[in-house]
Amino acid sequence: MDLRDAAQELYAVVPRDFTAERTALVRKAKDDGAKELAKEIGSLPKPAAGAWAINMLAVHKPEVIDGVVRFGVSLRNAQEEGDAESFRELGQQRQGQLAAAVHAAKDLAGELGAPLSAAAVTDMEQTLRAAMADAGAAAAVATGRLVRGLSGSGFESVDLTGAVAAVGPGDQAAPGQENTAKPVARSDARGAGTKASQSPSKETPGAEKAPQEQATSLADRRAAKQQAALKEARSEFEDANKEARIAEEAASEAWDLVNALSARRTSLKSDIEEARKRLASLEAELIGLTRDADAAESQKKLTVREATQKRRTADQAQRRVARLS
Repeated sequence: MDLRDAAQELYAVVPRDFTAERTALVRKAKDDGAKELAKEIGSLPKPAAGAWAINMLAVHKPEVIDGVVRFGVSLRNAQEEGDAESFRELGQQRQGQLAAAVHAAKDLAGELGAPLSAAAVTDMEQTLRAAMADAGAAAAVATGRLVRGLSGSGFESVDLTGAVAAVGPGDQAAPGQENTAKPVARSDARGAGTKASQSPSKETPGAEKAPQEQATSLADRRAAKQQAALKEARSEFEDANKEARIAEEAASEAWDLVNALSARRTSLKSDIEEARKRLASLEAELIGLTRDADAAESQKKLTVREATQKRRTADQAQRRVARLS
């Protein structure tokens, strides 16, 4: 066992078991005589909740992480190639991809008995967004040893300092991270100009340069137009991304509210069922008491009648004693 193997095993457990598992791995390393390794394992930090959720996807549902990474490759290629239309279309699809990954992580966390808080969900989504925007972040989320959340917009490199535990040479690439981008098709003005200069001509040197200059100018105008379209697409994406984040926060809060209300509803149903059982028991007891009360009432009437008769007999005997005295 080396540090990376230990970290891979450690970061695959649920948060409540992290400390106990780390202690067990430290003890195992010491038993094997690897004191330095034991010290390194003991220093491995507990991952943030959002990072843990992404680690669980990497371990249990790697296809979700792979989908995020590959989508990010397509998004970055469109940006690098200056393909404004593709970049805009992918930007519109991005939120759907993120939402699917987030829901998969939330469901998995619930299945593992460690539901995510709203803050953890936000951190996780921000990390997946960074993975789409940055190749290094994509590699980090695929390791399954993420320690903290990541943040990035796609216009600057994501800070990965201390983000992954037990970093090794094999962590430099992630599935789908290969660069599939092709160079932007350029105008063939230079070739045309070269051919023109090589072909026999009686035109003056200035006339020979004119077609090449015109072609270069046209290429520059096309490139400028393409860059303007890309800039507009980026602006639209940033605005849409901001609105999407606000909507996602609202959706996350609504999700939490639904879960809370669902739990409360379940609790109330249980309380109602218990109350119904108690009511049925009380009603049965009431029926019994009513029957006993009716019987007692009948018995009371009999004893009152008998007491009245006895008293009447006693009064008659008293009067007789009085007459004889």
